[in-house]
Amino acid sequence: MEYPKISVITPNYNQGDFIAQTIQSVLSQNYPNLEYIIVDGGSTDDSVAVIQSFENELSYWVSEKDEGMYHAINKGFARATGDIMCWINSDDVLWKGSLDYVATAFKTHKNLHWLQGYPSVINEAGQLLYQREPIANKHHFLTNAYYKERTFIQQESTFWSRDLWLRAGGALNTRFSVAADFDLWMRFFAHEHMHCTKNQLAAFRKREGQKSEDITLYLNEAETAVALHKKGASLLETLKWRLLSKSKRLQLSKTISWI
Repeated sequence: MEYPKISVITPNYNQGDFIAQTIQSVLSQNYPNLEYIIVDGGSTDDSVAVIQSFENELSYWVSEKDEGMYHAINKGFARATGDIMCWINSDDVLWKGSLDYVATAFKTHKNLHWLQGYPSVINEAGQLLYQREPIANKHHFLTNAYYKERTFIQQESTFWSRDLWLRAGGALNTRFSVAADFDLWMRFFAHEHMHCTKNQLAAFRKREGQKSEDITLYLNEAETAVALHKKGASLLETLKWRLLSKSKRLQLSKTISWI
């Protein structure tokens, strides 16, 4: 198989306790056409020393003050040249064999533009805590079902094409402090349907002190992203989500396209 280039971006700031595991989870894939970029925000712990220990296997890395995580990720993607893209934070991990699986999926399914793996959560020790069915339909978000159920697209398990990234604006919106991923998904939905796999591709690490603990802030920013999407929606799309929001059959909004 001709291996498509996969660009993986890792932002980091003072995650010296976990970043080595993140880096190893990416490099140990042994994927033959990997572009791995790490953007450190000027860490004051041992993060830089850890990154330097892997620098011969990295495509690029830098440590300098930035304007936050999403600014760092944008810097990384501005350098990326891959056909397939993703980012994984410096306390999360890719699952074994995920990049080979993703490459094969994108090569095999020509209508595939973005893909979510089976949402998975690990603890600080790396033990699997739980998994759940993915959420993959935009109407789950447009009808505010996510607000009650607290179910979202899991960012570290999501991969997309460069073409979709560019059509959706080619950058994260840095006005968001914790939910720029949610905003990106809403922009992706404006262009392409999401697909899912029952394969585990990555895992989110649940730990004390992480930004995602502030669920109120995340929900508030998610509401902003939904409002922005609705503002730019067509009349037909607006009528569709209004009908769905009034329907008692909201399970239709959770229909998943599996590959």
